[in-house]
Amino acid sequence: MRLEKQVAEKTSELQQKNEVLEKNDIIKTRLISIISHDIVTPLKFLTVAGKKLIEKRKEMPDALQAETIEEIANTSQDLQLLSTNILNWIKYQHENRHLAKEDFLLHGLVNQALSVLRLMARQKGIVLNNEVDEELTITQYFEPLKILVYNLVSNAISFSNGGTVTIGTRQQNGHFQIFVSDEGMGMNEGQINNIMNEQFIVSSANMHNRKGNGLGYLIIKDLLKTMQATLDIQSTPGVGTTVLVTIPIEGGNGH
Repeated sequence: MRLEKQVAEKTSELQQKNEVLEKNDIIKTRLISIISHDIVTPLKFLTVAGKKLIEKRKEMPDALQAETIEEIANTSQDLQLLSTNILNWIKYQHENRHLAKEDFLLHGLVNQALSVLRLMARQKGIVLNNEVDEELTITQYFEPLKILVYNLVSNAISFSNGGTVTIGTRQQNGHFQIFVSDEGMGMNEGQINNIMNEQFIVSSANMHNRKGNGLGYLIIKDLLKTMQATLDIQSTPGVGTTVLVTIPIEGGNGH
């Protein structure tokens, strides 16, 4: 019986290791796909557009020059955000086994996440509101939570034109929640189900004719597992979206 138990334990351990390896292989494959398409293709555009401006600027009407420069700026910004997300992903994967919960002010964490996104929001006429209580201290994984907030706010900005994106907290049924609410284009039930699906594919997909590589939600889902948190999406097409993250809190005054 003792031998059978040891064999069963070893078999279970090997299965877990295989699952981790398979997941890592899937992630690597997806990242290679994202990098090869969503980074290389925009870089090619920047090269061609930049050369065209240099070589044929005198022949180009002012309106076409302005349009080209705007496209270059938007493409550069998309590349910056995607690169930041890939670096966050790599950093998170690297630090995952060395994480320790700590006490911190949630308002300050949210401000750190928003600081990178304020320019993008301002260019789209979006106001970012940090409504988290300035005195609210929680005990959680600082870096994963910051990356989570960054991705949620980045998504809200991407699918909004004008309006407000608000980050706040609420208590519900004894649970602590962080929410990100926007006044953007919203999603229908099918789109929400697609995001929530465990088999959500990371690829160059279109939602409302807007490109998104899905990396943000892949990161969000893994971070939720790390924090033992859950995600809920409430959305109305044409009205906006609220994403709620329910997080277990230890100590502090987050209860």
